[in-house]
Amino acid sequence: MNYIEVTFDITPYEEAVADALISELGTIGYDGFSYTDQGFTAYIPAKEYNAQAITRLEIFDFFTRNYRIETSVQEIEDQDWNKVWEENFTPIVVDDRILVRAGFHAPVPGIEYEILIEPKMSFGTGHHSTTALMLRTILDNKERITGKRVLDMGCGTGILSILAAKTGAREITGIDIDEWAYNNAMENIRANGLTNITIKIGDARLLEAEAPFDVILANINRNILLEDMPHYVARLLPQGLLIMSGFYLQDLPLIQERAAQSGLTFMTYREDKNWVAASFYKN
Repeated sequence: MNYIEVTFDITPYEEAVADALISELGTIGYDGFSYTDQGFTAYIPAKEYNAQAITRLEIFDFFTRNYRIETSVQEIEDQDWNKVWEENFTPIVVDDRILVRAGFHAPVPGIEYEILIEPKMSFGTGHHSTTALMLRTILDNKERITGKRVLDMGCGTGILSILAAKTGAREITGIDIDEWAYNNAMENIRANGLTNITIKIGDARLLEAEAPFDVILANINRNILLEDMPHYVARLLPQGLLIMSGFYLQDLPLIQERAAQSGLTFMTYREDKNWVAASFYKN
């Protein structure tokens, strides 16, 4: 399958602008991102690409009033992708406890949790604030995850599932709509030597056939979280934990309101560069 690569150059460059655009692009089918010195690149299956969809985004129109945003487009053939992504993938250490690296990177001594990620197109390598926030929040709740059944919605690379397994989760199910994510997550699970993670292709409708979970992780985006939260709650055990990210601090009240309507109680949140990971439990 061929992909379209769209490069965004932002002048003057601000990471917050890049993050905001990435978040919105995720709502219209873009499922892989890589930062550059002057912006970022975004990837979408060629068959789903619509040149006008970007300019129709309200946030794109807003930012172009104060920033010069230049885009360039090229099609990347399937066989060229791995090389492209590897050239932009660097290891990351989260809170001196978690190392996320590819197999071609050297290990770092003294790290508590090492996660091997084969750099492909799926979102979730630890570089973006939302992924790092979710990793930190998983460690915050290690005692609630150990020995429990965990769901990872929008699993991407499987990075959150892998950390959940390494912190002692009994069984993990990851779900993503993207076939690329499925293949990459399965590869990463094997690379980490794990056998208690199952990955499925689909969306929240798959949850109807699932047994209840003790913990649900959902790092997606604001709109999907607001829409699918009742589905998550329906498959969350009483006193179960729901951790969500993919939205901004100013959107937290909306998330909290929807959570309360769905029978959840707000616990706490982490914030980084205006991105949030929020934790709730089921009443």
